[in-house]
Amino acid sequence: MNSSSAQAEPLKPLEPLGPDSLLWKYFGEWRLYLVVPSVGLLELMLPGLGAGVTQHSKFFEEPWDRVFRSVPQIAGAVYDGPQALETAAKIREFHRDIKGTDEHGKRYHALDPETFFWAHATMVWGVVTMVDTFDHRLSDAEKQALYAEAQQWYRHYGVSDRPMPEDWYAFKAYFDRMCAERLEATPAAAWLASQLDTPNELRPPQVPNIVWRLLGQTFMRQYRLIVGGTMPPVAREKLGIPWGTWQRTQFKLRVAVIRRVWPLLPSDVRYQPRARAGLTRAATTG
Repeated sequence: MNSSSAQAEPLKPLEPLGPDSLLWKYFGEWRLYLVVPSVGLLELMLPGLGAGVTQHSKFFEEPWDRVFRSVPQIAGAVYDGPQALETAAKIREFHRDIKGTDEHGKRYHALDPETFFWAHATMVWGVVTMVDTFDHRLSDAEKQALYAEAQQWYRHYGVSDRPMPEDWYAFKAYFDRMCAERLEATPAAAWLASQLDTPNELRPPQVPNIVWRLLGQTFMRQYRLIVGGTMPPVAREKLGIPWGTWQRTQFKLRVAVIRRVWPLLPSDVRYQPRARAGLTRAATTG
C-alpha cells in the first residue's frame, strides 16, 4: 500500500500519570531537593537557558525563589491527575516570552525544543540520580520504565518532542554528549557554584540574617558535598568543584545515613505537598 492510500494511525490521547507509575513513587519526595542544586547547575550550564534565567528573573537577588516557585509547578505536571495537562500548559505559557541573546551573541528562546527539552532532561536525570544514590540502584528495566513515563510527562507540555531520545539508552548517550560538548561554566552557573563555598547572597528568605551568618556556610558546604557526589564528573570539572578522597568519603557517609533513616519516616513526611495532594486524591477516588 502506498503512502497516499495508507490510513494514518490516530494519535493517542495524552494521559496523565498515575499512582502506579515510578514517577509518582519517587519524584515528589523531599529527597529530590538533595539533587536540585545539581539539576539547577546543569540547567544553567546551557548558555541559552542560563541567559534566560539571568535576564528574565531576579536570579542573583532571589536565587531560591526560582526553586520554590518552579519545583512545585513541575511536580504538578506529574501529580495533578486530570489537571496535569492544564498545569503543564501553564508552565509552557510562562516561558513564551523568555527570549534574547546569550553571552556568545547567540539568540535563544525558552520554548526552542532543544532548550526546553534540556530543562526537562535535567529533571529526569535528577530523579534517576536521587533514587540511584539515596534509595537503591535502579535496574535497567526500572530506568527504561521511568524514562518512558518521563516521555509521557514531557508531551504534556505541548512542545515539540523532536529532540527527545527514543529510549533510556539513547537518553543516557544524549545526556553524556550534552555534558561533554554543550555545557559550560556560564556566568550564572559559575556564580551558583561559588555560593556553595561562600553563600553570602544565597540566604533563603525564610532564614534570618543572623542564623544564616552563623550556619549558612556550614549548610552550603554540606550541599557542596552532595553536588560533588551527584554531578556528572565532566560537568563538575568544568565548574571547578573539588572532588578528592576526603569529599568522596564524606559523601558516602551522608548517603549511608540518608538511606538508613529515610525509610523510618512516615510517608506524609517524605512527600512534598503537591505530591501528597495527588496521592490523597488518588486514594480517595480509587
